[in-house]
Amino acid sequence: MRTQQTVRPDDLDLAIVHALQIRPRVPWTRLGEVLGVDPVTAARRWARLVDAGVAWVDGYLSPGHDDGVYAHLEIDMGGTPREDTLRLLAHDRHILSLKQTTGGRDLLAIVGASDLHALSQLAGERIARLPGIRATRVHVITAAPFEGAEWRLDVLDRAQRDALALPHEEAPDAPLGPLDRRIALALGTDGRMPLEALARAADTSVSTARRRLRVLTGNRRLSLRCALARPLTGYPVSVVFFVSVPARHLDDTVAALRTLPELRMCSITSGPANLVLDLWVRALSDVHMLEAHLENRLSRQELRVVERAVVLRTVKHVGRVLDHQGRSAAVAPLNYWDAQAG
Repeated sequence: MRTQQTVRPDDLDLAIVHALQIRPRVPWTRLGEVLGVDPVTAARRWARLVDAGVAWVDGYLSPGHDDGVYAHLEIDMGGTPREDTLRLLAHDRHILSLKQTTGGRDLLAIVGASDLHALSQLAGERIARLPGIRATRVHVITAAPFEGAEWRLDVLDRAQRDALALPHEEAPDAPLGPLDRRIALALGTDGRMPLEALARAADTSVSTARRRLRVLTGNRRLSLRCALARPLTGYPVSVVFFVSVPARHLDDTVAALRTLPELRMCSITSGPANLVLDLWVRALSDVHMLEAHLENRLSRQELRVVERAVVLRTVKHVGRVLDHQGRSAAVAPLNYWDAQAG
């Protein structure tokens, strides 16, 4: 149950969040050593943030490495989104994220499906028939070269970051199995779930859960992310840029975009705008300055911002249903592979 008091993270809280962004499942003893605090204090501080809904760790199948099909789904509701429909969409296990935006659509969602046929049914039947929805438009994601799990606060020093980092262990790639999806679903509710609890939730042994978790993170099929409510990050404004770049310049453009501090997600799509960028900025006045910066910096790549949309409200963020203050209010992790998932 969420605490009723407002929690404003202090420097130690933010240091803990940054540490968990680097290593989401780091033991409290190790985190305490790096930060110079008692592990019990660190664990208690984290529990306070989680109970208040201002920070959390979750796991999800990466859109760039999952065997399913992902897409940006534009939803038109005639300018007046209905709260009952927003609730239905937010709790739909086929929807990873949902935003109310300005511009040529009312809502922008990231959705997952088992294949293109299932995606068509999801957009054209399941979602399009909800109350108040007038039209949907699908933009299939063909690659996701940058995800929000890679974004970091700037709190810890270099020595602390290095002490927390683990060398990336490459793991053999293979199709996802039912066990892998059960693991992802369990971690979608709590990314720091102890191995014993994870094994029970996934209906497997502790040793198998540990091994599969290592493989899934090693081949990047599973992302673990420590999130902080956006108003508390110093970047309270969210904007989406729909960008057009000639295909021959895509690789160079993505490489350059990776260095952009404001970038939260970059996806390559099949739509008229072949790049969709999710960006966080400090003020509304930064939106056009950032757009000008991108177009100037990447003029050789012929980058052109086709449309920009300011996010009025984030309804769901990577499986977390959010309240109007951007705090975690409920969990509805992605589960498109289960035909019974709502």
